[in-house]
Amino acid sequence: MRKIDKYIFLISLPAIAYILIFTIYPIVSNFILSLYTQDPLGRLIYTGLENYFWFKKDPYLSRIIVNTLLYMFATPIIDIIFAIPLAVALKRVGSKWLFLIMLPAFIPPVTAASMWYLMINPFFGVAYYLTKTNLASSIWTVVLIDVWRSLPMATLIIYSGLVSIPKEIQHAASSDGLAGAKRFFMIDLPLISPQILTAFVLMMITGLFTFDPIYIGTSQAGPRILDNLAYYAFDQFYSGVPGYAAAIIVLMSLLSTALAIIYIKTLGSQKFMRLSVPDFIPNSEAPLWLHKLIVAIYLAFFLIPMYWIINIALKTPIELISIPPLLYPRSVTFANFDLMFTQGLPYIITTLAVASINTLITLFLVSPLAYSMASHKFGGSKLLIYILYLNATPTLIYIIPIFAFLKILGIINTWWALILTYPIMTIPITTWIMYNYYLKFPKQIEEAAQMDGMNRLKVFYKMVLPLSRSGLSVAAIYAFLYSWGALIFPLAFTYSPYDLSKPLSFSGAQTFSIFIGLLMSPVSMSYGGVAAAGVISSIPSLVLLYFGRNNLEKIWGSSGGKI
Repeated sequence: MRKIDKYIFLISLPAIAYILIFTIYPIVSNFILSLYTQDPLGRLIYTGLENYFWFKKDPYLSRIIVNTLLYMFATPIIDIIFAIPLAVALKRVGSKWLFLIMLPAFIPPVTAASMWYLMINPFFGVAYYLTKTNLASSIWTVVLIDVWRSLPMATLIIYSGLVSIPKEIQHAASSDGLAGAKRFFMIDLPLISPQILTAFVLMMITGLFTFDPIYIGTSQAGPRILDNLAYYAFDQFYSGVPGYAAAIIVLMSLLSTALAIIYIKTLGSQKFMRLSVPDFIPNSEAPLWLHKLIVAIYLAFFLIPMYWIINIALKTPIELISIPPLLYPRSVTFANFDLMFTQGLPYIITTLAVASINTLITLFLVSPLAYSMASHKFGGSKLLIYILYLNATPTLIYIIPIFAFLKILGIINTWWALILTYPIMTIPITTWIMYNYYLKFPKQIEEAAQMDGMNRLKVFYKMVLPLSRSGLSVAAIYAFLYSWGALIFPLAFTYSPYDLSKPLSFSGAQTFSIFIGLLMSPVSMSYGGVAAAGVISSIPSLVLLYFGRNNLEKIWGSSGGKI
């Protein structure tokens, strides 16, 4: 058994302790809780498998399972079908357009859902005006929103695989007279098949656990029409039926475990597809204008919803209800933004503060752990597999046990509740990012520092960490954006906005995502306000993506080594 250096163990201990406490305990606790029901007085009564037997009696469950399967399979299939030609076109026209294509992936999910539901609104939505169909109650609208957000990431993964194909192979293919579509199907497609499979499984996980579009869409379509297992489990928890909610979450955990196993195997796979290419496939390069046209069509799909929400945010109330919908505001007004900065200020303060604090905590925990895993094989393959497993599991599975834990601590509806729990969302993805980064980190730096008498603790904090800016910048972007757009934890652990009259109490912790959801309610619907809030919530995402754009491809282009 390999001996662990005490300094490597020391710098990894905080992250390991957090992961063990806040992930393993909730997973086990959910199964135990699923064996109980709650009486009207709030007492838990042991009922064995009764919650699981209720699956057969639940009048909504069959529809909800159908919805779940649709989201789970339709999203990745559509993503892959469209991501492959877009990735090929990007390789031909250059990666300068990648920044614009990646925008939807970094916009908060609640904002993305609001954009689309404003477009299909039956009162003033341009999509409704063109189709004369109320799409708000369609489950395919949820699929559309999922595809809009996940297609850029699927494209990035496949594109990274394409550009990483060795030039020697490309030159050999050219020497053999292969070009265009024939070369793609015979050479490129088999070589990027692991990336395609990885993207497919990741998007399947996205579709399985989609939540935010359903949360926004339910206020437009009505209850249970759009529900999947994730939203239904949360609704049961919120309605005071924790045992049944835990049983549904156990079912979801089994599904996520199966997908996690597939995901882990695809990441470590070196198997490539072999295809027989029909003779009619052209053996010539497609014209450059065709690739540019493909990129332009995709950009229109990605950018039109963003334009529409800006358009609505700048309109006057009279212009908002004009028929046909105005394609641009005749009289620009910033009144909606003034209103949102006034009413939404407590939510913005909480979101910005908690996201910033969680980003710092995440980097503090993750960077030494990822370095130890990549450079010193700390935890071996088992720890790496567990991190990947956490990447493939939804944060929803933690809410019931952690709610009880936070209630015991007396910090429900405070900043502390979010600060304590947000790393659950951000540690897995940022650990994987930094692990890939440190796999390529020059070992000579550590060796030279140790020859100068430094122990590994000093080597990391004085030499390695200051040289890790590019990796840390990408990890920070993901940590901040996951925190900025978080919805499930704030919904579960808070119930009022930040109390500005008692700022140092840090009580009241509803976030800006909740604020947008409240604005989308039919009772308080403010079309211009929702649009302005969506624009405001997108600004940090776009700024961070712009500054970190040059490092995204490098990180996602990493193979991650052997698992």
